[in-house]
Parts: sequence; C-alpha cells; structure tokens
Amino acid sequence: MVDPDAASTTTGPVERAFRVLQHVAAAEAPVGVRELGRRAGLPRSTASRLASQLIDLGMLARNPSGELVVGPAVATLQGRDAVPPALEDQLRPLLLDLVERFGESAALTVDTPAGAHYLAQIPGPSAVQVPDSTGASLPFHQVAPGFVLMASWPRERLASYLATELAPATPHTLVEPAAITALVTDAAACGWAWAEQALDLEVNGLAVPVHHERIIVAAVSLYGPAYRLSPTAAPDLGAQLADAVRVGAAIALG
Repeated sequence: MVDPDAASTTTGPVERAFRVLQHVAAAEAPVGVRELGRRAGLPRSTASRLASQLIDLGMLARNPSGELVVGPAVATLQGRDAVPPALEDQLRPLLLDLVERFGESAALTVDTPAGAHYLAQIPGPSAVQVPDSTGASLPFHQVAPGFVLMASWPRERLASYLATELAPATPHTLVEPAAITALVTDAAACGWAWAEQALDLEVNGLAVPVHHERIIVAAVSLYGPAYRLSPTAAPDLGAQLADAVRVGAAIALG
C-alpha cells in the first residue's frame, strides 16, 4: 500500500506530475487512475488530481473508456529530430495534399497551455496569401482550430476559460461566453468550425479535428480570403475537409 505522507514529502508537485506523465507515456495501453497510482507510487486521489491537471494542460487525455493516454500538447515538446516522428512530420503530407486539393493555405494546430499552437502552415497557391502563424500560440477563441479543440474539453476547463477576460483580435472576434459555447457545441456536433474574420480582417478559417485512437490530438484548418472561403461561398466544404482529414490522418497515424 502507498504511504500518502511519504509520497507527498519525498517529491514535490512538479516531480509527481512528471512521474504521472512518464508512466502514462511509457504504458503500452491506456491506463486507469487506480493502476496509474500503483505504478507511480502515489495515492489514488493524488494520481487523479495530477491527471486532471495534466488533462487541462493538454499533456494527458482520456479515451472513450475514461482511461488515460498521452495528450496532444506533448507533441510540442518533441524536437524536429525526435523519434518517433513528431506529429508535424507525420501530418505534413496531409497538409500538402489539402493545399493541392482545396487551393487554400493549410495549418496543423495542437492544444497547449499557451493556446492553440500552430506546428505548421503550408501556404496556398493563390497570389492572395494569409499571414503565417507557424510557431505561434493563439487564443482559442480567435481561431477556427481553437473552437475544434475546445469541443473536446471537459466542461470544467471550458467554463474556466470562458470565465477569463477574452480579448478580441478584430471586431468580428467572438468574446461572449454564450456565443462561444454555441459555436463549440456546433463544432462537436458537426465535426468542423468556421472562424470568420476573427483573427485577421478579410481572412476566414475552417478547422476539423484530427483523431487518433478516438482521441482528438490536433486540428487541421484551411485559411483564405473571406470572399472565397466562407460557409456561404462553400457550404459543403466543412464536410469535405472532415472526410479528407479523417482518411489522411488514418493513413498517417496508423
């Protein structure tokens, strides 16, 4: 049996959280909280609390059975030469295919504590280009992939985010909690989300989730001028992008 006092005094909170993350990452299969506590030498309540905190940070996630797996934010800790390949390297061919297929810029984004983090963006062929956000971490409510990622959040994390002061990037940025909640709910239901001139004027974005083993590990998005990339101009584009990413991600991630 684990001694709670020993577990709480021999290591600090950072060491215990890192130990929890290590044990989930090293596991050959998803891990339940009870088993995680046993492996990490921690009381179940401590393991559960640390796991919840790591889920909020995107470092861990829960599968449909409630067991713990590595979260999407871990991808941001991998170097470009990491083995196995970083998520960016695995999905870059998909981004290139989307640019060729849809004629717009394509981006790969993951959930991190700093915001929606852009791992990569491939410019489209058009002479009219959109700003490159590669390497940037942007507020979730300002970008299309942010809404898709928020759709996978636990209710508590979404409520906590909406309780903060949400800054607008343009006059079109949604900052009202009710409006954001509605968009996030729609994204969860249909599988895609539009952001119309929310980050840059005259630029729209459309994002869909990337699933691996039924967990959302990232979001892929298209960006382009609002006059040609919009739900009015391309009403079927969300479903088309979702289908393309579902097939492409299955091939890339196995």
